[in-house]
Amino acid sequence: MPNYRGLKIPFISFGSVTSDDLFCDKEQEIFDFYSANKDRYKRALDIGANIGVHSILTDRNGWQVRAFEPDVLHCAELMANVNSHKASCVQINCCAVSDHNGNEIFTRVKGNTTGSHLKGDKNPYGELEEFEVQVVDCRPLFDWADFAKIDCEGHEAILLLTVTPEQAAKTDFMVEVGNEKNAELIYNHFQNLPTKLWAQKNNWREVESMKDMPTHHSHGALFIGREEPFK
Repeated sequence: MPNYRGLKIPFISFGSVTSDDLFCDKEQEIFDFYSANKDRYKRALDIGANIGVHSILTDRNGWQVRAFEPDVLHCAELMANVNSHKASCVQINCCAVSDHNGNEIFTRVKGNTTGSHLKGDKNPYGELEEFEVQVVDCRPLFDWADFAKIDCEGHEAILLLTVTPEQAAKTDFMVEVGNEKNAELIYNHFQNLPTKLWAQKNNWREVESMKDMPTHHSHGALFIGREEPFK
C-alpha cells in the first residue's frame, strides 16, 4: 500500500500503471510543495483528481478543495479515499473541466486509464471506450481559486489560455504539460502576464526559454506563480 506521511491509498491497477506510480519521486516533490506552502493558499482546484491523492494532501493543509474527475471508475475510488481519510474540505465533482459548459466525448484508455482524456486531446492506442461526460467552464473556477493543480491529459493549454491578468495576479498553477504544442502555447501566453514559470525538470529553476519547458509527463510539473515554488 503506497504511503506518504501517513496517507495510505489501497492498491489499484489502472492497466499498465498502478497506484504505486502516483507516489513516484517526482510526485512526492509536489507533495512536499504542498507541505512547504501550507499557509500560502486557501482555495485549491484539483483538475484531473484521479483517485484523490492531491485532494487529500491539500485538504490536510486546511484548504478548501474542489476536485474534478470525469472517469466514473476513478471518481468512485476518489470518493472512497476522500471519505476514508475524512477529507471534509474536498468537494467532489464527477466531471471534466474545459473552457465552456456542456457535454463532450471522453476517451477511456483501457490499457492505462490514467491516460484517459477528452476526445481529440491525444492520439491513444489500444482498446478504447468512449462515452459522454459533463464539462464545466474553468474561468469561474480560476476566479474562485488561489491555487490549481492541473493534470488533464492534453487539455491543459485550453484551460490556461483563458487565464486573465487578474487571475494570474492571484492564482498559482501546478501543471502537467503533455506535449510540445501545449508547452509553446502556455509559454507564450504567460509571457505577458504578471507571473513566472518554474520547471521541475530543471530542479525548479525559472524557465528562461522554450528549451526549459516540460513537453512530456516524464519531465515533471510546471509551476506558474508569482513567487518561486520553494522559498
